[in-house]
Amino acid sequence: MNVLAALKEVQTVFPERITNEFINGMPRRELTEEERSRPYAKYYYKDMAPVPQEDLDIVNAGAVDPARALRIQDCARLLDEGHLDVETGFCVMQDGSGFAATKVFMPDVTPEMIDWWFNWHPLENLRYAIWCPVAHDAISSSDPAGQLDSSGVPLHVRNIGKTHYPVEGFDLKGKQTVEIAFRKPEVLGISQEQIDDSPVKAFVIGTCTSQTFHAPINVLFHSVRAVPGGIEYRSRYWLKYMIQNDRPVLAKFPPLSKKQMYYMARSNCIHSLTEYNNLASILPQLYREMDGKIE
Repeated sequence: MNVLAALKEVQTVFPERITNEFINGMPRRELTEEERSRPYAKYYYKDMAPVPQEDLDIVNAGAVDPARALRIQDCARLLDEGHLDVETGFCVMQDGSGFAATKVFMPDVTPEMIDWWFNWHPLENLRYAIWCPVAHDAISSSDPAGQLDSSGVPLHVRNIGKTHYPVEGFDLKGKQTVEIAFRKPEVLGISQEQIDDSPVKAFVIGTCTSQTFHAPINVLFHSVRAVPGGIEYRSRYWLKYMIQNDRPVLAKFPPLSKKQMYYMARSNCIHSLTEYNNLASILPQLYREMDGKIE
């Protein structure tokens, strides 16, 4: 299958009206005998955590006004207090790129748990699969030893400079191998000092590229801040952007129609809501069971 055929399939992954019943009913792969023996295999078999209805309503209402969406050039606004005009939603931007945003409340989760998660999960396929069983298949890391506690690198910066290679899709039928390179904030024009002076207590910045189709997918920015009872996990995705010479650049390939980009952005938004609400439902207990260690 070529990239344009794959993009056509994206239009049929999710129904025009998305529901939690549909998400929970999406197919999962069979675990191996070894995977079934792992203590955290139980998380693979549980129902998917529901996406709040108000977020599903936003997605089902269609695209937001692109004038209200956060441009990648203005991404430092994610460090500000308060909320932006679009915290959950998607659209096609005026430059032809796609935009997706999600905000997920994670009860009883701390910023440190997020830093732990992004170093713990790429070390084993099942660890990635329990995050979102209906879309995640397998994963590897460019530097597994560097993700371990024995690396001696502080947890909150340990993942920067690493590359993960997940096998995933918006559903498992459309899975592909993705390269996610985790970057320093400077590639988005943000200094570490700006982050340190902001309410953001953990962050993830990366570029996603399809290894299967040799095409850029998005630049992502996850910002995490503590709120009463847990954390607020705010995500932004700028589709068809890539990083060149340490700055964001809009890619020319693949050539996407406005309709194709609409469905890519919509699917990205739904997938983000799905995986991060599900992560919120397992992370506190999983972190305790693993004693907060990566080994």
